[in-house]
Amino acid sequence: MDPYLKSLSLFRRRKYEQCIEICNELLNNNPSLQGPWELKMRAMTQRVYIDDIEAEEDAVTDDPMDTEILATAPKPGTSLRTATAIKAGQRTASSRPRTSTGRPLTGVARPGTIQQRAGTSSLTGNRTALQSGRGNTARNIRLGSASIFSLSDNTFNMSRLNPSVFAMKSTVAKILFQVLYYHEGDVKKALDLCNAVMELNKTEAGWWWLTQKGRCLIAIGNARLAENSLRSSLKLLPHPDTISLLARAYCRIDQPLAALEVCKIGLEKLPNDISLLKQQGRIYELIGNLPTSVRTYKQIIQLDPMNTEALSCISVHYFYNYQPEMALVYYRRLLSMGLNACELFCNIGLCCLYGGQLDLVFSCFQRALRLAISADQKADVWYNISFIGLNIGDLDFARRCLRICISLDGGHASALNNLGVIAMKKENSTKAKMYFNLSKKLLPENDEIKHNINLIENKH
Repeated sequence: MDPYLKSLSLFRRRKYEQCIEICNELLNNNPSLQGPWELKMRAMTQRVYIDDIEAEEDAVTDDPMDTEILATAPKPGTSLRTATAIKAGQRTASSRPRTSTGRPLTGVARPGTIQQRAGTSSLTGNRTALQSGRGNTARNIRLGSASIFSLSDNTFNMSRLNPSVFAMKSTVAKILFQVLYYHEGDVKKALDLCNAVMELNKTEAGWWWLTQKGRCLIAIGNARLAENSLRSSLKLLPHPDTISLLARAYCRIDQPLAALEVCKIGLEKLPNDISLLKQQGRIYELIGNLPTSVRTYKQIIQLDPMNTEALSCISVHYFYNYQPEMALVYYRRLLSMGLNACELFCNIGLCCLYGGQLDLVFSCFQRALRLAISADQKADVWYNISFIGLNIGDLDFARRCLRICISLDGGHASALNNLGVIAMKKENSTKAKMYFNLSKKLLPENDEIKHNINLIENKH
C-alpha cells in the first residue's frame, strides 16, 4: 500500500501517532513533499485538540490598562462580580454552593479547568462533582490528553517561523495557524499569522481569519479589541463559534447582559443551535439566575436528549433544591448512555442516600471508589461516604471516612471542617478548634467555617 494513502487512512481512523511516523519517513526521503507536511500538521493538531470554547470557564479579568470603566457598583444581575456576593442567611432554594471563582457549582467539570484543591471551593457540604477553576487557552493543550505526548518535533522550528512567508500560501496558512494555536500553544505567533494574512487581503480578509484573530486576542486578555474583529466576522457570516467567542469577550469585560443579547440575536439567525443555548445557560449560571439557566438546559434536552452537560446541570439543580429523586432520574439517564465515571456513581450514591434508597448507597460508592484514579477523586468519594455515618448517627464511622479523606488529600478543607464538628459533638473543644483553624487557612472566606469558629469561641 502506498505510504501516503496509508497515512491518510490512519488519520481518518484517528491513529495520529502512527500517521505522524509515516509522514516523518516520507519527509526524511523528500522534504519538499507538500501533502505529507499538511497531513502531519493536521495530525499534530488533532492529537492534542481541545475545543477552547467548551474548555474555558468565563471569568472576569481585571485589565489595569482599561480606561473605559463606567461604574464600580453595577446593578444586581448585570455584573459577574456582584453575582458572587451571596450574603449569609439569604440562600434560597435556587442558590447553590460556589467555587472561589464565583461560579455556582455546575454539573460538569470541563477539560482545561482543573485547579489545585486549596482555595478552589467554598463548599463544606456534599461535592456532587469535582470542583473546577479555569485555565488559559494557551495552557489547555498541556492538560488532559496532551500531557501523555511528547510535543517536541525536530522537523518544526516554530521560533524561526516567519508568518509573512506562509501568509501567501492559503492552503497551508490555516493548517499552520491550528498547529501554532492548539499544538504549540504559541498564541502570539498565531496572532502574527492572522495579521499577516489580513494585511495581504485587506479588502477580503475572510470571516475565518477575523474569528481566529478574535480568539487569539481573547486568549492574551485583550477582549475589547477582540470584539471589533468578531463583530466584523459576524457581518460576513453568523457562525456559532464566532457568536460564542463574542459572548465570552463580553463576559471577560463584565458585560453578561451584552453577552446574552449576542446569544439571543444569534439564535434568531440560527434557531435552536445547541452551542448557543449552552452558552446562554452558562452565562445565566454566572450571574446567579439559576432558574432561567435550568429552563435553558431543559430546552436543550428537548432538542438533544443525550446532551451530557444539560443533563448534568439539571441534575445538580434538582439535588440542591432538595429533590434527589428527580436528580436521580437524570443521573440514571446519563448512566444508560454509557457514562462510567467515578463522579457519576458518587452523585448517584448521594441521591440514593438523601432519597431514602439506602440499599443502593454502598454499592454506588463502591463503584465510585473502583473507578477513582487520582488521590483527589478518592478523597472526594470518602468525604461523601462520611455523610452516610452522619445521617445514621454513626459519628465514629464518619470520622474514620474523613480521616481517610485527609490522608489522601491533606488540603481538603471541607473534611477538616466536618472533623471539627464531630469533635465538638464529642465535647473535644481543643481538637475542634484546631480543625477549624486549619480549614480556615485553606478557605478563609467560607461562612460556615467562620460560624463554627465563632460558635466555639463564644462557648468558651
